[in-house]
Amino acid sequence: MSKLIALLIRTSRSPWRFALLAGLNALSLAVLFALEDRFEALTGLSVFDTQNGLTSVALVQQLPRYQGEALEAYLHFATFDFVFPFVAALFLAVTWALPLYAFLGTGFDYLENLSLLSVLVIDAPSAFAVDATILFKRLKLAALALSGALTGVLVVLAIASVRLVGWPRSGAGETSARGVQEGLK
Repeated sequence: MSKLIALLIRTSRSPWRFALLAGLNALSLAVLFALEDRFEALTGLSVFDTQNGLTSVALVQQLPRYQGEALEAYLHFATFDFVFPFVAALFLAVTWALPLYAFLGTGFDYLENLSLLSVLVIDAPSAFAVDATILFKRLKLAALALSGALTGVLVVLAIASVRLVGWPRSGAGETSARGVQEGLK
């Protein structure tokens, strides 16, 4: 864990590493959406994972659509849905400097993914398995809402601190520029 935290700290201090991680996050989200689009073209439905209002009844009613090519398309989506949350959590951890909290949503997303996959492979999933899937979905959504709120608060605090401190401070660059010029004489 300490190696992960050290990597996150190094990444947060390097503009090019941060930009690379931001780009990787955007790319992984684009890939996930493209995989969902393929499933949607086959079934006319969004994947379970992105149906935020999904209920146990609706999940069971939609199960027959997850057959053949549609099931294959969903499995591609589901496989990549283990990559995207991790990349997004890395990005949030670097952005917030709060590594453990950033992975809370990822944990719930993984539980949702595993429970959805188990519901799909069982011929007649139990009510408990279906309800657990919906519970993990709700916990994931709550963690995402909290992440969004925390990000908003951090952005406001960052803007406020920049304005209060007056960064970049006027004249700060002049002192160092004069020192360089005098050193060149």
